[in-house]
Amino acid sequence: MAQAYAGFDRSVLKARGVDPQIAEYFRHAPRFPAGRNRISLSVNGASAVQASAIFDESGQPCLDASLLERAGIAAPSGLYPESVETQCLPIAEGLAGAQVWLEPGQNLVRLLVPTDWLLAPATQPKAWTSGGMAGVLNYDALMVAGTADGQSSQYRSLGTELGFNAGDWVVRSRQNYTSFDGVARFETLYTQASKTWERYGAQVQLGQLNMRSALFAGEPFLGVQILPETALSQVANGLGSGALVQGLAYSTARIEVRQSGVVIYNTLVPAGPFTLNDLPLLSERLDLEVSVLEENGERRDFRVPAANLRPVSLGAMPSYALAAGKVRRLNQDGRDTPSFLALSRDWRLGPITQLSAGLMGADEYRSVGWGIDQALTRNMTARFQQLGSRTARGTQGHDLQAAVSTVLGEGLSVGLTTGRRSKGFQHLAETGLTSRADDRLAWAERHWAISLRHADPRWGALSGSLTRYSGVAGRDAARISTAWSQTFDRTTLSLSAQHDRVGQTRNTGVSANLSLPLGRNRRISTFARQDDVRGLRTGARYAEQVSDGLGYSIGVDRSATGRDDLNARLSGLPRYTSIDLGFSRGDAGGRHYDMALRGGLALHEDGVTPSPYPLRDTFGLIKVGDDAGVKIGTPHGPVWTDAAGRAVASSLPAYRVSRVEIDTTSLPRNLDVPNGFQEVQVARGAVPRLDFQAGSVRRLMLNIRTEDGAPVTKGFGVYDQHSQYLTTVVDTGLVYLDDAPAVVQLRVMLPDDRACSLELDTGRLPVSSGPYDSADVVCQTG
Repeated sequence: MAQAYAGFDRSVLKARGVDPQIAEYFRHAPRFPAGRNRISLSVNGASAVQASAIFDESGQPCLDASLLERAGIAAPSGLYPESVETQCLPIAEGLAGAQVWLEPGQNLVRLLVPTDWLLAPATQPKAWTSGGMAGVLNYDALMVAGTADGQSSQYRSLGTELGFNAGDWVVRSRQNYTSFDGVARFETLYTQASKTWERYGAQVQLGQLNMRSALFAGEPFLGVQILPETALSQVANGLGSGALVQGLAYSTARIEVRQSGVVIYNTLVPAGPFTLNDLPLLSERLDLEVSVLEENGERRDFRVPAANLRPVSLGAMPSYALAAGKVRRLNQDGRDTPSFLALSRDWRLGPITQLSAGLMGADEYRSVGWGIDQALTRNMTARFQQLGSRTARGTQGHDLQAAVSTVLGEGLSVGLTTGRRSKGFQHLAETGLTSRADDRLAWAERHWAISLRHADPRWGALSGSLTRYSGVAGRDAARISTAWSQTFDRTTLSLSAQHDRVGQTRNTGVSANLSLPLGRNRRISTFARQDDVRGLRTGARYAEQVSDGLGYSIGVDRSATGRDDLNARLSGLPRYTSIDLGFSRGDAGGRHYDMALRGGLALHEDGVTPSPYPLRDTFGLIKVGDDAGVKIGTPHGPVWTDAAGRAVASSLPAYRVSRVEIDTTSLPRNLDVPNGFQEVQVARGAVPRLDFQAGSVRRLMLNIRTEDGAPVTKGFGVYDQHSQYLTTVVDTGLVYLDDAPAVVQLRVMLPDDRACSLELDTGRLPVSSGPYDSADVVCQTG
């Protein structure tokens, strides 16, 4: 590997006003500083990994065992000198034939080596960081209060999650407290621990869990569960379940989503169509129960079939699940808690078929199931599943589910799901129930649903669905919904309609919305809605995103009778927490208020660090100097350092490369960070330390004149008292020093090979609020 040099014509430089002495400094290509450096290392174009490397005086990397181990390159034993700190083995000598590219500006070293030098994947060391320890406290508070017609009501909810990460173990305990008009309820949803066995690609869970199985329902239980670690699979495509719920709110409404009677999601939505994504499901085998609670106290309920929660696809790798323990009852349920064992597994039978099978055994209960996923054509996939159950009392039954998904053309897809459940069938969580009157739809004999989606740049996005439940004794329900939207040069038009029928009760609602941009961060929207409950309503809303941490909206609604309702909302990210405030006032005098507060705290050996977002299984601790308010971009969103210079990257995707980057415009004027970004790849449950080297600097702009008052010449060199090159005169008379010492001693070159000298005590300069200090100085010759 040859050292790169640049040649300069000194006469040409001098003729163009550039100090010829600068040429000697710039003859060499940019280089790493001598000594040990933390670098990013890329081999044969693969994603860079973090590594520690030693560089010699010329900025060339030295070979050692740890560097090649991080690179995944095999090397013969005895290659390295006894002490690489004192004797450097250049790559050109140690790895003859390797190509090396050094990019000091990016802190990156790229290697290109023959592929037979690379270690086999099974023998390569893991590229991700593991370990670390920290405690966790997440909180999510919601309060809704209102008065109308002389009556007042109040709803309060507080969800907390306590736990810690240690040795890649993740321990969490979640509690939920709710209070509505004086009736309070407290639940411990779970206390559990989990760890990934990377060698086997499996995740082990212990404690109060929810069964995760493609066949069996997600029974809450106390025990152990073993699942595949999907994040280690090349097909893992992000966090979240993918479950989606769509609906229509007639006013600012609270949405509750339940599975098996347990609230799994709680949020507020504005009036109009809403979509909830990536819900934290207890199981893909249990229907979702969705409640829409309007401002005026009206409540509407609908269900989402379990078959709709899991997309029909052969893209996922075959899975398995093992669960054993004791059933756990919630909501003060006094039924028996039988012990059980459940096993399920998938087998890939060729490229177009996947078979599933499983069994569950419990005290006085048995269940067996099987399923098949089949690619019928290139664009059509079908799934069929059958479960059977039997109890000790002789009750038995079956549950059948089928689904078909097809792509009919570019951007057009259609899905069909259907299910049939016999009266005697029971999930393990349903054993011991004596009455079905509390939820007639949960015991439906049949249901089916059809959905359609189409997206086209010219015609917009269209979606529609039809769901029907048929129960015993003629008790049934149906739901039809459709939505269309299109964007025309940042102007968005959307239309939606929804019809619900439960027994003899019917309700239809339609909505239209037009959203117009008013500059970069402001929008105004107008809407019209018609429903059987509130009639026709029209209105307008103005919204502005003031900054990353502040947004607000103001709107007014008018009913068909001419009554006006005013509403406003403020969303803030005041650095260390997230807050949402809402207010609405009706023409009849009713008032409603809501407030939501969420975030997290990381407890570690250096103290407590707040986060505006809840902390997930894998998170990182960030350190940037000792100043507050430094903005840092993380995969989950921006965060800011506290008074100790610390912040939290609340969510890092396990086994994937994440980028954490400092917004340099937020740095204090006297703080310098040589490398403002880091890439990190961590194991699940790890708590990496992301320390950014920061130093205190004094940025100084000098206006230099000679003794006769003439400014020094642009383009000539500036040297320190030891004749080491520092910088160049950037403009007539102006010299900028990125980090000035307490006493500045400079030598500035002048035309005709003359030089002048100056000395400045920076401690005597007045305090400045600008990005740098300024001073006028005289440079003396002789």
